[in-house]
Amino acid sequence: MAPVQLESNQLVPAGGGPATAPAPPAPGAVTAAASPGYRLSTLIDFLLHRTYAELTVLADLLPRKTDMERKIEIVQFASRTRQLFVRLLALVKWANNAGKVEKCAMISSFLDQQAILFVDTADRLASLARDALVHARLPSFAIPYAIDVLTTGSYPRLPTCIRDKIIPPDPITKIEKQTTLHQLNQILRHRLVTTDLPPQLANLTVANGRVKFRVEGEFEATLTVMGDDPDIPWRLLKLEILVEDKETGDGRALVHSMQINFIHQLVQSRLFADEKPLQDMYNCLHSFCLALQLEVLHSQTLMLIRERWGDLVQVERYHAGKCLSLSVWNQQVLGRKTGTASVHKVTIKIDETDVSKPLQISHEPPLPACDSKLMERAMKIDHLSIEKLLIDSVHARSHQKLQELKAILKSYNVNDNSFIETALPTLVIPILEPCGRSECLHVFVDLHSGMFQLMLYGVDQLTLDDIEKSVNDDMKRIIPWLQQLKFWLGQQRCKQSIKHLPTVSSETLQLANYASHPVGSLSKHKLFIKLTRLPQYYIVVEMFDVPGNPTELEYKYHFLSVSYAEGDDSPATALLLQQFKPNIEELVLDTKSGKQMKSGVKRKLSGDPCSIEPKKPKRSGEMCAFNKVLAHIVAMCDTNMPFIGLRIELSNMDIPHQGVQVEGDGFSHAIRLLKIPPCKGVNEETQKALDRSLLDCTFRLQGRNNRTWVAELVFANCPLNSTSSREQGPTRHVYLTYENQLSEPVGGRKVVEMFLNDWNSIARLYECVLEFARSLPDIPNHLNIFSEVRIYNYRKLILCYGTTKGSSISIQWNSILQKFHISLGTVGPNSGCSNCHNTILHQLQEMFNKTPNVVQLLQVLFDTQAPLNAINKLPTVPMLGLTQRTNTAYQCFSILPQSPTHIRLAFRNMYCIDIYCRSRGVVAIRDGAYSLFDNSKIVEGFYPAPGLKTFLNMFVDSNQDARRRSVNEDDNPPSPIGGDMMDSLISQLQPQQPPQQPQQQPFAKQAGASGAYPLTSPPTSYHNTVTPSPSMMHTQSPGNLHAASSPSGALRAPSPASFGPTPSPSSLGITMGQTANFASPHGTLDPSSPYTMMSPSQRAGNWPGSPQVSGPSPAARMPGMSPANPSLHSPVPDASHSPRAGTSSQAMPTSMPPPRKLPQRSWAASIPTILTHSALNILLLPSPTPGLVPGLAGSYLCSPLERFLGSVIMRRHLQRIIQQETLQLINSNEPGVIMFKTEALKCRVALNPKTNQTLQLKVTPENTGQWKSEELQVLEKFFETRVAGPPFKANTLIAFTKLLGAPTHILRDCVHIMKLELFPDQASQLKWNVQFCLTIPPSAPPIAPPGTPAVVLKSKMLFFLQLTQKTTVPQEAVSIIVPIIYDMASGTTQQADIPRQQNSSVAAPMMVSNILKRFAELNSPRPGECTIFAAVRDLMVNLTLPPGGRP
Repeated sequence: MAPVQLESNQLVPAGGGPATAPAPPAPGAVTAAASPGYRLSTLIDFLLHRTYAELTVLADLLPRKTDMERKIEIVQFASRTRQLFVRLLALVKWANNAGKVEKCAMISSFLDQQAILFVDTADRLASLARDALVHARLPSFAIPYAIDVLTTGSYPRLPTCIRDKIIPPDPITKIEKQTTLHQLNQILRHRLVTTDLPPQLANLTVANGRVKFRVEGEFEATLTVMGDDPDIPWRLLKLEILVEDKETGDGRALVHSMQINFIHQLVQSRLFADEKPLQDMYNCLHSFCLALQLEVLHSQTLMLIRERWGDLVQVERYHAGKCLSLSVWNQQVLGRKTGTASVHKVTIKIDETDVSKPLQISHEPPLPACDSKLMERAMKIDHLSIEKLLIDSVHARSHQKLQELKAILKSYNVNDNSFIETALPTLVIPILEPCGRSECLHVFVDLHSGMFQLMLYGVDQLTLDDIEKSVNDDMKRIIPWLQQLKFWLGQQRCKQSIKHLPTVSSETLQLANYASHPVGSLSKHKLFIKLTRLPQYYIVVEMFDVPGNPTELEYKYHFLSVSYAEGDDSPATALLLQQFKPNIEELVLDTKSGKQMKSGVKRKLSGDPCSIEPKKPKRSGEMCAFNKVLAHIVAMCDTNMPFIGLRIELSNMDIPHQGVQVEGDGFSHAIRLLKIPPCKGVNEETQKALDRSLLDCTFRLQGRNNRTWVAELVFANCPLNSTSSREQGPTRHVYLTYENQLSEPVGGRKVVEMFLNDWNSIARLYECVLEFARSLPDIPNHLNIFSEVRIYNYRKLILCYGTTKGSSISIQWNSILQKFHISLGTVGPNSGCSNCHNTILHQLQEMFNKTPNVVQLLQVLFDTQAPLNAINKLPTVPMLGLTQRTNTAYQCFSILPQSPTHIRLAFRNMYCIDIYCRSRGVVAIRDGAYSLFDNSKIVEGFYPAPGLKTFLNMFVDSNQDARRRSVNEDDNPPSPIGGDMMDSLISQLQPQQPPQQPQQQPFAKQAGASGAYPLTSPPTSYHNTVTPSPSMMHTQSPGNLHAASSPSGALRAPSPASFGPTPSPSSLGITMGQTANFASPHGTLDPSSPYTMMSPSQRAGNWPGSPQVSGPSPAARMPGMSPANPSLHSPVPDASHSPRAGTSSQAMPTSMPPPRKLPQRSWAASIPTILTHSALNILLLPSPTPGLVPGLAGSYLCSPLERFLGSVIMRRHLQRIIQQETLQLINSNEPGVIMFKTEALKCRVALNPKTNQTLQLKVTPENTGQWKSEELQVLEKFFETRVAGPPFKANTLIAFTKLLGAPTHILRDCVHIMKLELFPDQASQLKWNVQFCLTIPPSAPPIAPPGTPAVVLKSKMLFFLQLTQKTTVPQEAVSIIVPIIYDMASGTTQQADIPRQQNSSVAAPMMVSNILKRFAELNSPRPGECTIFAAVRDLMVNLTLPPGGRP
């Protein structure tokens, strides 16, 4: 094998061994530099093409072989191909390593070839000189040729043999061709006329010198002759076999080209030898084609058995080239019968008597002469399809079986209308006439098995299988089955006719009294139709045979009513069974007489017996599957029975009505009520007015499911005019909708009860509206401007109020809870916002239910809107880190409404502010920590806020007639007994006294009471039209509210204005003077206000949904500051409500500590301060801290009240911290001032006297020479803005006091760092801004929980700094936390070695540590000198993070 050429043009032998020098070439051969080779890519291409060609051949040949042969061929192919590619792999591996050897072999071969060429050349020259040249002579000179060339310039004397042998002759022309072919056609026609031609070859064509014989389905032969002599034999030019197998041959030729060539030669030899060549040619080709057709049919049969028919067809006998016999419908094979069974055979054979005939078909037993077309198709095989032949055969036999079945039906019913379809052998049998095509029984004959198959739409498959088995066993058994199917189809027609109606159909019904009731004597063919919306009513359809008409039915309709046992699954009990009149169709379909339809319904329900009339004949054009009578009966009962049920319920409840009336031209029904029963709880005058305004009350049904009742109420003379465009007419239509549950009958008692409840709701609201309408002429002008009636639809009253009418309040009566329900919302531009009165929604609802007066409600809304808008701006989000317990969250403000006009604010569960909303645009504010009954008592859980009165007086309007504090009032009360830890220890050492029992003392009529309003009376402007507001007064109140030393201090009274409403004092016959306002001995604040302080009362019960306090302090839970805790204003805890007393109602233990007391003095904060709404808004609105430069103030924006209370709580924390830390407290006679000193400084802490909103620190050094005034100012300013300012954290004070206790040189360095934080612009050369962290920030190394004091001062000092990179874009500023530790002994400042979090970067801490270490190495500390500030400043100058780096 030639070598293979690899890349870089190297050649490798294809056989696998090294290339060797070839044998010497023959003399005269052309030598080459190397043996020719093949490229490796070409060799691989050849191998792939060969493999693909073999795969293609396998794909063509394998389908015709058996399964085992296919497997063998595939395995051989895989083995052969694998060996080939293994050799290729070995060749490639060898070629990679044979480069050098091949080069040497090529060189050696080239040199050997050169040597051989030299030797051969020498040998040839020697042989030529010795043999050829010995006798060589020169020819004579060609003188004639030379003359011709020289004279004529041509060489005409060449030998002619050159021209004859080399130059081809000229071709004949086109005309000569046509002439020759025309003459040849004439010769062929003459030859055919004079030759004995078989009749099967009559289909011939002569053209282009050829004759083409075509026998359809067999062959096509093209012949010609080579001359015009009659003895010249025929020449066969082309042979084509026309036998095709379109089913299994996949369109490919059945005869191989080599076989065709063999037949071609065989036929040509017969044409040369025989006397009758054409006859012999036909016999030869015809015999071959018949044998081929028989083989094709046998192949199709085997495939048919294997793929589709299976055992349903069998090959009885097959002789190649002779016959093929098949058997079908073999009952024994199918398992239907045993023993001898009929076998139907189809035989295909070649006629041995006359071989020129086509394949012959015979059937056993012979086919019936039922249809000539079917017979003709079953006797032909020209289509060459065995399956089609079998189908045509069984098709004819199926037609015969259906004819036999039709004869049986004809003998049963003379008027049988069944017919046979020949396209698919089918017998269509009408079951119930008139009958649609889909309702007919279709009987098929299975062409494969010859069995009957039935199809009827809607019948289950099991029933059809039973019918098929019966009919296949005996065809006469179809008659009783047709009778059963007739009644089944009648039921199906009834079900389809009422399918669109709300019904449930069933063939049986479980009844407890089925045997004894007449329903048990009905025909066995019946249908029970249940009205789903009326589950106690049924329509029973009874079906009978019509004598003489086996395909018709007679229907009878009955009305059945049943009753169900309550709460039991036992069967129902049948009550009434009544047959409908036979002429019901004429009665109900007569649209001209609505009375007959109505009377027909009554006759049906009355139970009058009626005779059975004959069935009405069918109408022409009527739909055969639709039962109009049944559909109308069901629809009529479904429509009328709900009204009849409602009419019965109304009559049972003694509600007068007009009965069922027809409306809308007989298409709808209605029931009108004549009078509605009076409502309970509504006065007679209101009831009469409501009855006079009611014009009409009508009940109707609506909706597709017919379960929705609509009661239409028509009212006139509406007492209120609303702004809604829909409520402007003289009459108002109110629609009440009631949905019936599926488990309840439509029109039952529940519908009437729901209607009466809605009517009660209308009456209750109508009573309030009437009173409101009477008060409208006398209502104050400000309320007219403040509010408007937006909607009044008799069920709901919606009022819009506010300056822009953007808030809304809805009032309606809740019949379930039996009280008024109030809901709040926003409309117009304010829609989507929250209504400010949602805070007091519960209190408003309780107040309105106690006194349902709309004018009073509007007055409360008017007086509380502005204060509530301001209160709702207070922060209520819980915050962490406010106290030393950093993980405990405290709510900043807790809003606790006590009554509609009394709002309590709890600040961080320590301080309490009471806000009372009053008329004329003012509010009264007092310290809620003081008891309402005795100023020397403190409410448990709260502490007085020192300086509150002074702070509130800053917001008092100078034009307001506010009461000034007298000289004997103190605004700085001491801590109450039991308030602080030390005080509690002292109180425990003192002997405890049992609490005194409350003294019951009747109210004494106060002097001047006749000229003053009661506690709950409204102002004179609307006193006549508004019911007095609810008060909390009870007879068990202290008798003398004027005396300062009243015994009421020992009373166990609940908190005022914090529980359920009770009757007003005026309703109990009690009048109180105006000096009782706010339970204060200092007189009234505003006599004209309708909202005064309420007296203590006995709690009638807890409000639903009121939060309860579970703990020793009412402020211990952020959202649970309950107004229902009786200990909020009670000096002595209640035994039944105090957390310390438990849940039992036992007597109070004698070991309980006494209540916290204050000295018997008048405390200014217990006296309310009057503020205008604008002042209250300023007080509660977040604003910048006054008196501070915006750059020094923190980012936490809060309200003045929060700043004051925060400063007070920080001052309280500072007092405790001084006792715990190593600081010396200095006694001070100034109220609200804390003085203490350290080793080097004397400090004074007090509220800013100008604003009372910030704590100020005044520092005085012991040694003035060590401190500069600028440093002291920085320290004071840092305390005011960063320590004691918002958000008022106790741990910042702890850290700052530790700094104050540090040595002077350390504290001065810390002050310099504070200066850099307060004034960052003064150090422009620094790259970083610094912030002194008094508490550990969340991003700091995890040394302690966030919020813990960040200053530790022992032998070493640890503190934290936050460095923020200076940049023009604040969002991209980088901040890092630096923990710094200062060694007091060595004076070195370094970064604390604290393990970082795993996900944090270590680049920035490493850089900070290196800078501080380098500073410590270059600047050794001197004795008495602190290096903190110098090291920090050097860090801020030299620290540079890499670009894009984050800490």
